[in-house]
Amino acid sequence: MNVFEEVKRYIGTDKVMQDNGVKIGRNGMACCPFHNDKHPSMKVDGKHYHCFGCGAHGDVIGFVAQYYGLSQYDAACKIIEDYNLPIETDYEITKEERADFIRKQQRKEHILSVKEKFKKWTDGKIVDLKDCEAIIEEVRKEFIGTGPGEAFLSNGFAYMLHYEAIISHWLDILCTGSEDEKRNLFLNDREEVNRIAANIRRAGNEILGKHRKCAG
Repeated sequence: MNVFEEVKRYIGTDKVMQDNGVKIGRNGMACCPFHNDKHPSMKVDGKHYHCFGCGAHGDVIGFVAQYYGLSQYDAACKIIEDYNLPIETDYEITKEERADFIRKQQRKEHILSVKEKFKKWTDGKIVDLKDCEAIIEEVRKEFIGTGPGEAFLSNGFAYMLHYEAIISHWLDILCTGSEDEKRNLFLNDREEVNRIAANIRRAGNEILGKHRKCAG
């Protein structure tokens, strides 16, 4: 049995792919890491992977080779070292190769961390901004039937009305916008989005609290 067969006997393709950040669903489908795959188009099992989108195909060694730009032999040796497999080879990784590998791993981990932060912020902010729209509508209903002066003199309500269209615009981006639009909003404007959403929630709670106290 050669080194390639031994590696494949010890470890599965799905295990190594998951350890490298590829999320595999219960149905064995994953977003392909070799092209801009927005919907899972890669089938993964214990032995092989195949992308129906870009055609990428291989086994555990082929994945590591393609993912890190290595030869098949170097990929096999990398797997042996990474997972401390009891397989002997005549290859020893150099300090430079090890340092380069660590840098690549750190970069991949950073990218994954940013992607997770981006998704968490996007999902959470959709909920926040929809809450803001609901608060504005509830405050608007509170002012119905009151004198026009009361609504006009409410700084909090004026603030809400000023940002109502902007909130709707942000929601459009987060719900139906392109990835570039969402990314730009996250990278350039998320602090402003967070601040305004928090201000509207605070103002709404103050206005609604006062009105309910008066009604009570």
